[in-house]
Amino acid sequence: MPVAEQVGDRIFVQTIWSDKSQMQRIPGANWNGGERCWMTPLSWAACQQLRAEFGQRLQVGEKLAAWAWDEWTRRVEVTLRIRELLTWGGDSRVDPRLYDFQRAGVEWMLASGSGLLGDDMGSGKTVQALEFIRLTESLPALVIPPNGVVYNWAREARTWLPEATPYALTGSTAERRRELEKARADPTALVILNIESVRLHSRLAPYGSLRLARCRECSPKHGEEKVTAVRCEVHPKPLNDFPFKSVFVDEAHRIRDPSSKQTRAIWAASRGETVLHRWALTGTPLAQHVGDLWSIMHFAVPHEYPVKGGFIDRYAATAWNKYGGLDITGVNPQTKDEFFKVFDPRFRRMPKSIVLPQLPPRVYVTRYVQMTPKQRKAYLELEKALVTIMDDGEILVAKNNLVNQIRLLQLTSSYGEVHWEPDPKPDDPGNMKCVVELHEPSTKIDELLVVLEEMGDRPAVVAAESRQLIELAAARLTKVGVPHELITGAQSQWERNLSLEKFQNGDTRCLLITLGAGGEGLTMTAADTMIYLQRSWKMIANQQGDARVHRPGAEKHSSITYVDIVAEGTIEVTKLYPRLAEKRARLEEIVRDRERLSRLGKSVEELDREETQIMQSNLGW
Repeated sequence: MPVAEQVGDRIFVQTIWSDKSQMQRIPGANWNGGERCWMTPLSWAACQQLRAEFGQRLQVGEKLAAWAWDEWTRRVEVTLRIRELLTWGGDSRVDPRLYDFQRAGVEWMLASGSGLLGDDMGSGKTVQALEFIRLTESLPALVIPPNGVVYNWAREARTWLPEATPYALTGSTAERRRELEKARADPTALVILNIESVRLHSRLAPYGSLRLARCRECSPKHGEEKVTAVRCEVHPKPLNDFPFKSVFVDEAHRIRDPSSKQTRAIWAASRGETVLHRWALTGTPLAQHVGDLWSIMHFAVPHEYPVKGGFIDRYAATAWNKYGGLDITGVNPQTKDEFFKVFDPRFRRMPKSIVLPQLPPRVYVTRYVQMTPKQRKAYLELEKALVTIMDDGEILVAKNNLVNQIRLLQLTSSYGEVHWEPDPKPDDPGNMKCVVELHEPSTKIDELLVVLEEMGDRPAVVAAESRQLIELAAARLTKVGVPHELITGAQSQWERNLSLEKFQNGDTRCLLITLGAGGEGLTMTAADTMIYLQRSWKMIANQQGDARVHRPGAEKHSSITYVDIVAEGTIEVTKLYPRLAEKRARLEEIVRDRERLSRLGKSVEELDREETQIMQSNLGW
């Protein structure tokens, strides 16, 4: 009979030899040769997994039983009860200026301590996080948002958390370090540092077999002479010894890749001894499949999600692909109930259709265009043979299927010219790379002008994945005299903020954005129409983009219209939209918006409209 007991921050499990395979199925379980028993992290997740593996055979020791009962009564049962509430009926210290559902959300955060707040985009996760900091008195705090919303966090903090002193770390690396040192002496510091810069100010956490660059100072035996202390990935850096009490990652889907240095730096920055609370904030926690959740939850509650391999093996359904690899296709139906028992106490989500019913309905329109003859000729040749000759005589080559898909999407948007530029590599200094520069003609931009003319003088947001395409559209709008502003990766943060302010104040007609620079965290509710010249392969980027115009402030519009300009008979119709539909289904499996709407007696009409729009584009209707 297996016996489990608490020893410090571990669960020790004594089993017989035939139970080995069952213990190996528990994420984070390791054999302790000295104690002759198995060890797992002390967590609610491990308790659920042990019970699922051994059932009533499992004998639970007194200390572990007491700990599990306390964890159930003080956290799990409370969070499960609160996570579905739209209003908070009891006494509350939460700021009454918040919406009712936000007040309930803050109470849930207080009960959970750490986790994933997945409220729909535009429903106020920022103010809930700031209120949590106020009530838990967890300053100094570290906020890690995308670059585009650093100043937004600082502005919101001045309104909702006046007792904090915001330190928005921008500028050069040296400037950020100086500002960080000033914040270190301030117990009210709210340090705001963009996701991309964290790895410059934090060491990296280990992950799997990935090698960390070490200097001779920190590792005399294995360190490298050429690795300085500044470039060393093991050396503690300013964020690692900063006495933060809480850490928040905004748009946390950005850390779904555990092998990236960006993600591992954030893990390391959040694991100081003083850190009491870790919160991931995102309305789109999945980009591809349930495997994306592990890295986010490993940040928030690392003891409950200790190893990715064990998590995937236990909770992911997989299937062989045509290349001989394994693809994750969804949640494993055999362990689905157990997964939600572990996940739900740390996850709360409120769809906008439930909590913000005053927002206008969304309408989806697809406008199909035909490629120009030379666009179509180049497109078909590249699709068939991975090579084509452009008008200027240059050869456009796609060296593999991935590059081919990128080139085909470029050709669906406009024609282009090919340039070959040096791309030197240590082993091949003469290597050249192919660069495609988009230029007119573009039937998509022609159709954009038609849509704008039909709209009269109403403002619009124009979006695309490609910066070249946005700049091409901007050049055409300049030529025809349509006032517009840009938000792209080529602009400084100050320029982006100015462009957004002009648009929101009605000083310009169109705001042209790339989904990378303008698709997260920003409010563009001056527009009732968003025109997509090009969708992204990333479902998250599209959903984040949609939410820019459909959020509080859009109540003044009777509806929000999304216009997709699609090249007929191309990869957009045959591959892009079907892939997005598949990803959408995987997200719904986790967030369960449709299930919650149905349970509350709410309409699922909006979800149906979105799915219909995707499928219509898929079928070419």
